[in-house]
Amino acid sequence: MWRRTEVLLVLALALAGGCAGPRAGHVRAADVGHHHVRFVLPKGWEHLDHGHEQQLRLSEAQLTLVDLGPAAPDAMANELERARALWLAGRRLDAFERVRTLRSPALRYASHEQRLEFWRPWTDVTYAPSAADSAAIGPAFAALIRGTQAFAPPTPNELYQYVADLALNGRGREITARERRTIHGLDWVVFDLWDRLSHGDRTRVAFTVDDGYLLALTMERGLFEQLEPAFESVLASLEVAPGPAH
Repeated sequence: MWRRTEVLLVLALALAGGCAGPRAGHVRAADVGHHHVRFVLPKGWEHLDHGHEQQLRLSEAQLTLVDLGPAAPDAMANELERARALWLAGRRLDAFERVRTLRSPALRYASHEQRLEFWRPWTDVTYAPSAADSAAIGPAFAALIRGTQAFAPPTPNELYQYVADLALNGRGREITARERRTIHGLDWVVFDLWDRLSHGDRTRVAFTVDDGYLLALTMERGLFEQLEPAFESVLASLEVAPGPAH
């Protein structure tokens, strides 16, 4: 016969196992846009590599790791420098596409007039990209890079809203909780949102600024209660290598 203490120990272990989060799976490494990361994929989940976006799926549930681009004006300038380097290397179309897809909190929350003034030197030269005068492109790049200095660094609240808007289509949501965490030596912000009217549709997002660029982990699809253990285990395992991947 088992003693009473042995029975209690077995019951405690069973309850602990039932309440645990997803079991650890394989360590994965990936380039998420500018970020080189390593994380532990929860057991049973699949990993789909889409370059600037990494999708982690279990049936219909999905977490997403995504590069949201430059966080501040100096990182915008770095991104434009990379585009100029592509142009100088003869990759004209790639360079133009990199400029076209430039995004940042500074641009998103600037006034309409500020955005027009910033883009004017570029649009004046490249309104017809295929016919743009090569001699004028260099000065246009230089003007864009100088133009980033006119923008102020984003406030913390602008960063929260920017991440929510881009990563979660955050319209109609409000932040209900936020906290800072240090994970493998890097500072992260973790915050919860819900629908402003119904107080339902809860979700969680975490982001960090790595070498000037935003990296976010989001709950993309699925119920919060189902996604939370996997979200927390992936976030706790996330390691970001110093410096941009590209």
